[in-house]
Amino acid sequence: MNLPHLQDRHTASLLNRVRKDVSLLREDIGNLLSDTTHRALPNTAHEIAERAKHQLAAGSAYAVSRLRDLKSTPPPAVNWVGAAAILGLIALGAFAIHRRNSANRQEADAQEELDFDTGAV
Repeated sequence: MNLPHLQDRHTASLLNRVRKDVSLLREDIGNLLSDTTHRALPNTAHEIAERAKHQLAAGSAYAVSRLRDLKSTPPPAVNWVGAAAILGLIALGAFAIHRRNSANRQEADAQEELDFDTGAV
């Protein structure tokens, strides 16, 4: 590269070295991009996928163990709900017995009144 206005040998030499450096830099950038896209990114993506797979497996194992714990020892709220349900059933049974006795008593009273009105004793 000989330009007419660059007659200085030192300037021409520096310009030539810069041109070579830029050419080497361009080549290194190309190699870096090629290596990154062909090796580094796929390897990193593979490592991330493996890590995610292990984390999912660990999360799944944790969830299964928590479900087993819940199955073997129900939380206290379940005990309260169960006790409330049993008390409700007892109250419903008592109400049904009371209602049946009340209906039987009303029927007996009505029968007595009918017997009294017809004169049958």
